[in-house]
Amino acid sequence: MAAKLPPSYLDSPLTQLGWNARLEAAFAPHRAAGLVPARVATEDRHFYNVFTTDSELIAQITGKLLHDSAPTELPKAGDWVVVALHAEEKGKATIHAVLPRATQISRKVAGRKADEQVLGTNIDVVFIVQGLDDNFNLRRLERFLVMVHEGGAQPVILLNKTDLCPHTAQRVMEVQAAVGKTPVLAVCGKTGAGVKGLWQWIHTGVTVAFIGSSGVGKSTLINRLFGEELQSTLPVRENDAKGRHSTTRRELLVLPRGGVVMDTPGTREFHLWLADTGLQDTFPEIEAIALRCHFSGCGHTVEKQCAVLGAVQAGEVTADRYRNFLKLRGDLQKLEESTRRSNLARRRRDQAAQRTYNQFRRGWSGEE
Repeated sequence: MAAKLPPSYLDSPLTQLGWNARLEAAFAPHRAAGLVPARVATEDRHFYNVFTTDSELIAQITGKLLHDSAPTELPKAGDWVVVALHAEEKGKATIHAVLPRATQISRKVAGRKADEQVLGTNIDVVFIVQGLDDNFNLRRLERFLVMVHEGGAQPVILLNKTDLCPHTAQRVMEVQAAVGKTPVLAVCGKTGAGVKGLWQWIHTGVTVAFIGSSGVGKSTLINRLFGEELQSTLPVRENDAKGRHSTTRRELLVLPRGGVVMDTPGTREFHLWLADTGLQDTFPEIEAIALRCHFSGCGHTVEKQCAVLGAVQAGEVTADRYRNFLKLRGDLQKLEESTRRSNLARRRRDQAAQRTYNQFRRGWSGEE
């Protein structure tokens, strides 16, 4: 039987923030201990701004939670957490646990390390924003789409800056052909054209996020939703169409008409993280065609009687889309292998440290 929300939570600010029966069931064991639920609005190292039913608090995590959790399991913007209020210090709290996430958006950290970076959690709809100026890049769009699908949120593609594009309709058709059933909207944050169309995905209890490269206009679009200059904006450099970061941290913003927006810093580089179904969901037509391949383990590169290669030759799949499919698949395979090696090396280091500790302990106790 699904958990019912207690009367005190039915019309509370938490419900406005997305509190639901799933979360209530997960939180139930903590209620008897006098703890309360809260949602993480911002994260600054190990300090967090959290929303409770009636206030915004500054919270820190317990030492136990820090010790027992992997970095990706620690609270992130969007997380629902279990907190203890400080009776002696008004406005402060301690985070004891993170409730199970419904969705999360991740990428690989920049550099050579094969580590995951969680960008946001418990997001219902992700608006993938791309500029219709020189920023437009269909292949980059597919890369974002893989990770949104993998994270479990619903993607919506926003082609922003229609005022700078004389052939917007052509761009929309090009993108729609590449992303299948994923909704595609042409908008202009500067003039407001098309922005009203976003409200079909935004309402009370729903969390949406805006992701995209620096300078694509995420903050300008968010300002349009608020109807005021809430988020600072910076112009795009004219010489290379590259943007500058106007958002420096991930944060939750509550819309006056209902719904929650997560604004994220621009991503100059979006490195894929491990994906199981995200690739298939981003290239559904290739996955469907692959079922007709003669060999069950077909790699779709040089194999005979490969249905995918045949579809590319026949024009069913564009050569660019096919090449990007192979590239993204290759990137994911390399990342999986790198992660496997990294995990193996970490286990060996842990085992060596344990052996050293055991030897020290035996020597200290006089054991043979």
